[in-house]
Amino acid sequence: MNGDVLFCGAWDEGPGYPRTSSLRLGLQAAGLTVRECRRPGLGRDKQTLLRTPWRWPSTWAAQRRQRRHLLADLRTAMHELQPRCVVVPYPGHALVEAVRDTVDVPVVLDLFLSAYDTVVEDRELARPGSLLAWWLQRFDARACAAADLVLVDTPANAAYVQALTGLAPERLGWLPVHDPEAPAVALPWCAGPEDLLRVLFFGTGVPLHGLGTLLDAVRRVPAVQLTLVGGTAADRARATAELGPRLRLEPEFVDRARLQELLAQSQLVAGVFGASGKAQRVVPFKLVHALAAGRPVLTASTPAVLGWLDGCGAVFTAPAGDAVKLAARMQELAEAPVRVAAAGAVARAAYDRHFGTERLAARWRELLARLPGSRFGEAA
Repeated sequence: MNGDVLFCGAWDEGPGYPRTSSLRLGLQAAGLTVRECRRPGLGRDKQTLLRTPWRWPSTWAAQRRQRRHLLADLRTAMHELQPRCVVVPYPGHALVEAVRDTVDVPVVLDLFLSAYDTVVEDRELARPGSLLAWWLQRFDARACAAADLVLVDTPANAAYVQALTGLAPERLGWLPVHDPEAPAVALPWCAGPEDLLRVLFFGTGVPLHGLGTLLDAVRRVPAVQLTLVGGTAADRARATAELGPRLRLEPEFVDRARLQELLAQSQLVAGVFGASGKAQRVVPFKLVHALAAGRPVLTASTPAVLGWLDGCGAVFTAPAGDAVKLAARMQELAEAPVRVAAAGAVARAAYDRHFGTERLAARWRELLARLPGSRFGEAA
């Protein structure tokens, strides 16, 4: 496969923003050259914006100004580079229509996250049937309709977006999450005291994570020590009050080097335990990150996780939103350190098989071949 692919958008990269880096690495591994036409993204301000809708109009106006400059850059890049397709990385909802009107090659939108799903169903910041919910559904639908191919992270999410937007199924595709900074090999196994299971949680504490369920479960199992990175202020206060010396409280955010140290010191990574529809459809990045580092994962038993990883030997599950059953599974694992170590020994192989760079490259080849008038694979 050969040819140039142009990324156009305003995305975030660096710690906490792996998606676009993963897209790039997969394309490069597939033998393609990736060029970029980019403006800075909103970064962590996106989370604040979700909670402050009165800021949306000013943010929208600023983004419109930014878009005019970006589209001027895009016209220049199209003339100079003549790419075979344009990829609009997440978040590209507000940009993809303008890109479609500017270029004469296929456009791929990495939708990644539905705006409606995030705001209405997962965060519950707007009621279904409300004016805002209607607008967000239309926002998703218009963005998807402007692209020749729309990408999400799992087949279940592809089916969800198809039902939400009415897009033809053949215009949706899935590209798995991936760890662009995965270590070359799994981390050395950390053999701790036999009566203590060291569990690591990292994440913002959004409803998808189900951190409250995890904290309730850990409180019930004296043999578990929890290292907590992130969480909401309320989560962190609760963990401190309830777990005492069994809590190792880290900052709300740590850089990648520190996270690697914490992974090396842990025996098990906590995945997600929320009971929302979104939780049922995703394979969370933290799960993929843990497997890449050679650490087994304990997470909710969801269709997405079971569909990808059931039988891999590196993932333990418990019912979503059920702290009692989660605690029982933790107690079981705390009493079986050899079993946990055996799961760690196969974790990296599970990552490479399902989420590694070569798997991403193979999936990109399949997807690009579906683009209308695809010229990928022709001589450059």
